Amino acid sequence: MPKFVWMIAGLILLPAATAGAQTKVPSTVSLEVTTPLTVFYGEPINGLAQVTASDGSAVTGTVTFYDGTKSFCVLTLANNASCPAEPEQDFGAGTHVFTAMYSGDATHASATSNAVSVTVKQDTTETVLASSANPVAAGGGVVYTATVAGAHAPVAGTVTFYDAAAAMGSATVNGSGTAALSVLMLATGDHAITARYAGNGNSAGSVSAALHETVQGTLAATTTTLTASANPATAGESVVFTAKVAAAGGKAAPTGTVTFVEGGAVLGSAAVKAGSAAWSSSTLSAGSHSIVAQYAGDAMTAGSVSAALNEVVNAQASQGGSDGLTLGVSQVTVAAGDWVTVPVKMTTSASGMAKAVSLSCSGLPEETECSSVTGAAGAQDASGGTATLRISTSAPRDCASSTPYGVPAKSGLLPLGLLLVVAGRRRAWKGLLGVMLAAGMISTMMGCGTGTCTDLGTRPGTYTITVTGSMGGAQASQKVKLVVTP
Repeated sequence: MPKFVWMIAGLILLPAATAGAQTKVPSTVSLEVTTPLTVFYGEPINGLAQVTASDGSAVTGTVTFYDGTKSFCVLTLANNASCPAEPEQDFGAGTHVFTAMYSGDATHASATSNAVSVTVKQDTTETVLASSANPVAAGGGVVYTATVAGAHAPVAGTVTFYDAAAAMGSATVNGSGTAALSVLMLATGDHAITARYAGNGNSAGSVSAALHETVQGTLAATTTTLTASANPATAGESVVFTAKVAAAGGKAAPTGTVTFVEGGAVLGSAAVKAGSAAWSSSTLSAGSHSIVAQYAGDAMTAGSVSAALNEVVNAQASQGGSDGLTLGVSQVTVAAGDWVTVPVKMTTSASGMAKAVSLSCSGLPEETECSSVTGAAGAQDASGGTATLRISTSAPRDCASSTPYGVPAKSGLLPLGLLLVVAGRRRAWKGLLGVMLAAGMISTMMGCGTGTCTDLGTRPGTYTITVTGSMGGAQASQKVKLVVTP
């Protein structure tokens, strides 16, 4: 909006002459526009009004400034009194006829100034176009942003984006003078993109220079790999996770963002620079963390997800030489009917050479077992003081049956061949049928007749168990959350 200064100056203040009791002294108002009489919308328009009495006496009262018939400022007569620097009055494009009216006072008559015409032209504008990605793969998304600037005032209105002569869409110019349109570029080749600002009554339209957008073939496939600076690590230790993103054929340089995720929860993210993105953390809890790196892709490359990295964080070593047991995880997850192994380390204040660690568990759910794994990586590990804990669960199954659910049960009927052999002897057939029916009834009674059957394998759920390690006469325990999934 333009800035305007309308003021009163040069009032002639002389001793009052003797005036007639009934006739007011005539007065005159002279109005001058001190800025050019032709301006662009947004340029300032300044005016100056001077009120004088015909007899030179001092005048009082007010002066009202008009644009045509609409008043936009009222001032009390005083030297250098001025309207606010930026009044609400908007002098839009067109012709404006300004006048000033003196109100008069007890001894002076009112008066109206001469009229001054000012022409306000549309402001000139410039439109600049930018692309969020160039080149872009076919099918890739691009955001085109047009920035429209007026030479003297902010602009308003809409911008239409064109691919050659075909309109792709329109957007409204915001308070910052920008309008954005998101499109998918499908056809390969060179595209001449332009942005056309439509203009309005106060601002002239403008067209950007052509932006040549190159649309290449399909998105390049990518591969994301994840590594850690330390694995296992100690609780409180800073671990740097680095995701390397490579595009097939090496023809595209991946950009964008990699998000590091554990179990659906976002741990952090980092921008891809020179094919890699790094994120670090020193707050991972003691236990095992399954972390993946998710690359979102960009205009040239497709997204990809790394294989899961199992990051083991050990608890900090015990202070003061006390006995301690450290499991490689704080939570163990295993499916019913499956087994899992967990590394275990035991420290003890007892002197002497480290001995093998034997392990036991308490608080296990029904039909679940734990044991120490023997072998090169088990209880007799060459490093001493280490072991591998194995937790085994039972698969769900029918009552009084060792056949897991989902596995076809063996038929309780006799083979067809045997039935054919005895078919000629009616009495024998009846006896056999009675035996078969009795067997079926017994099976039914054993399966669910009592309603107290518990022989269903390890029940899914969350349990808290205690793992105890023994080494050279020393013992230490640690509680662990056991999650059994269906």
